[in-house]
Amino acid sequence: MSTANVSPTPTTSNGVLPHDGPVDTTPPPAFDVSLFRSYLLSLLPPVLGASPEELVSLFDDEFEERVIRFAADGGGVMYVVKVKEESEGERVYCSRPHSGE
Repeated sequence: MSTANVSPTPTTSNGVLPHDGPVDTTPPPAFDVSLFRSYLLSLLPPVLGASPEELVSLFDDEFEERVIRFAADGGGVMYVVKVKEESEGERVYCSRPHSGE
């Protein structure tokens, strides 16, 4: 009786296990907050129908900290919503992280 020569460990189609190569230890590039800000300023006006002036409220003093935290979480979701400011009675845009609930 003949038995097929079967490898005891599965391999990818090219015969190399995904963990056979050297481990990449280079840190990921730093998240560029200014690039993300530019991206939002080009994306949100046509998507939300908002003028760039209406989006100024997104970029408050905590924007950079929120964005860096968002980028570090990996795979997170951030929403941009329009909320009514109770003190002034006007609506402004703000960013909110997805709570996962």
